[in-house]
Amino acid sequence: MSRRNNKIRLNDIDDDIVNVKKFAILSILYLFGSLTESDIVRILGISWGSLSTHIKKLAELGYVRLRKVITDKGPRTLVEITEEGRRKYEETYRKLRKLLELMEQEKHGGSGQG
Repeated sequence: MSRRNNKIRLNDIDDDIVNVKKFAILSILYLFGSLTESDIVRILGISWGSLSTHIKKLAELGYVRLRKVITDKGPRTLVEITEEGRRKYEETYRKLRKLLELMEQEKHGGSGQG
């Protein structure tokens, strides 16, 4: 396979999602559905400040939605992935996967066979 016909440009990948923490947040929301902020902090092992920064940006982009809910433990903020966030996550996942496949092909001489 020709490298030129199969290349994916890094500019094609959304910088707002490929940040490792943002991508991890979207990944767990995509896989597990809505989670509280405290669940996300616990699962990913990130700081509250970092979570707040990344959730705010993802919400501004329309990729997540925040809702205040009452639980047995008191008020909590529930984070949900939106349809736009789901679509963007799937698109970015496909592009990253394709990029990795192309890199693997190049590693093996560009023949397209692994």
